[in-house]
Amino acid sequence: MKKNRYRIRFTDRVGMVRDISEIVAKYGANILSLSVRPGEIYLQMEPLNEEELRYIVQTIALIRDVYEVTPIEWMPHELAEQQLVNVINSVQEGILSINGSLVISTCNLRAMELLGLERPPLGKSLPDVLELPPEVLKSFRDGITLEQKEISISTPRGRLRVMLNSRPVFDDRGKPAGAVMSFQKMSELRRLAHSLTRPVMVTFDDIIYESRKMKEIIDLARTIAHGDSTVLLRGESGTGKELFARAIHMASSRKDRPFVAVNCAAIPDTLLESELFGYADGTFTGARKGGRQGLFEFAHHGTIFLDEIGELPPYVQAKLLRVLQEGSVRRLGEMEEMHVDIRVIAATNRPLEEMIARGDFRQDLFYRLNVIPIYLPPLREHKEDIPVLVNYFINKFNQRLGKKVQGISTEAIDCLMRYDWPGNVRELENVMERAMNLSAENKINIRDIVINAPNFLASPHEKYFHLKDAVRETEKETLMRALSQGGSARKAAKILGVSHTTVIKKIKKYGLSNL
Repeated sequence: MKKNRYRIRFTDRVGMVRDISEIVAKYGANILSLSVRPGEIYLQMEPLNEEELRYIVQTIALIRDVYEVTPIEWMPHELAEQQLVNVINSVQEGILSINGSLVISTCNLRAMELLGLERPPLGKSLPDVLELPPEVLKSFRDGITLEQKEISISTPRGRLRVMLNSRPVFDDRGKPAGAVMSFQKMSELRRLAHSLTRPVMVTFDDIIYESRKMKEIIDLARTIAHGDSTVLLRGESGTGKELFARAIHMASSRKDRPFVAVNCAAIPDTLLESELFGYADGTFTGARKGGRQGLFEFAHHGTIFLDEIGELPPYVQAKLLRVLQEGSVRRLGEMEEMHVDIRVIAATNRPLEEMIARGDFRQDLFYRLNVIPIYLPPLREHKEDIPVLVNYFINKFNQRLGKKVQGISTEAIDCLMRYDWPGNVRELENVMERAMNLSAENKINIRDIVINAPNFLASPHEKYFHLKDAVRETEKETLMRALSQGGSARKAAKILGVSHTTVIKKIKKYGLSNL
């Protein structure tokens, strides 16, 4: 117990502060702090010897109307300060406060940890402790509020990207008198965003198969999932490349971190680079104020899945190669590079070797991507999986459509087994969804199976052919010819005189490969 701090209780009257002050002065002591409340006075004196202190306390106790003099540990303002310190040290954000001269007056433990400081930098100038952009320092001087401003700061452990918020403090004349700022690591915010928006992930146990061929592929994928090497998934459209990518991620040590899926063909060339790598504030007209992180940054410590990698334009291929080689990214409009810890899984249905020979794809990038190649076969090469897939889709669409279909007829399953499925499992799912909608009984029959393919009869005895089916077939054949002639979705769009997005939608609609 600190013996120079006391709480004095008394019957409230005028002159009590004067009487106490006179006694302390009489013994030649100084009052360091005095706090007055109704019926209570809190007194802190300078350190005294035991005898002097005892005389002062005994004399104060004899003052008229005083009925209690008790030593205390903390003065009220000290206790309030201690509580405030405990509060700001309990939060997950770094907190700093500065006065109008940018001198630091408060620094919590989290700020010290983030900035790599061994002791609080109280009384030091903020620019001497923390390198901040000029516009941020100007906002402190001008009394301007900052919200969610992403900046990069220098620490003893290297560069750190944080999200900064600040609120100005004003004096009694309304003039800026300092600021209180809080900041968080961007990596922690990304992890929080991922935890709130994380989609339902699939595992290898969710992949439906019965064939030996698919078992061997899944066993291989399970084995390589535990490492960090780049994986290249190859196979026709609809063979389940994204499904495998998600399962590999969930079987890895990164399963609790982000899985970011990017369809390289679905993002226009003009936006692809900024989406992948991000951009700095003011990089181009229409850019978001404060800049924006790219998908590589968002996937930090996780997995990024680059689907249709063969559609990457050459200048983006070069930047991707640097990510794979150096493990670093640089936003558009910035000189500073940031380290990213990611696993890359790429996928394509394009013949990359032929593209390399034509100069459409970088050979060095191919070697970086093709560390662990996995080929996913088309459905026509493992038709023994069709019955188990059909049963899976029946159960799936029973729940979605509120149906009670119990199975499929022998004639209908024979029809499905005779077809070659150019759209693979995706096309089979579409056919089953249509059949489930058409079925009026508790079993899928041959008349419920509608496969729009030239020269293919669902039943040897009948063929359903309507105008809308003829239009679909004509559109599908025209699209296939354009894809074959152009060699890519973008070139097919130019041949057909439509947008790249329209071609992508049609490819997905008909379950086609974009070759």
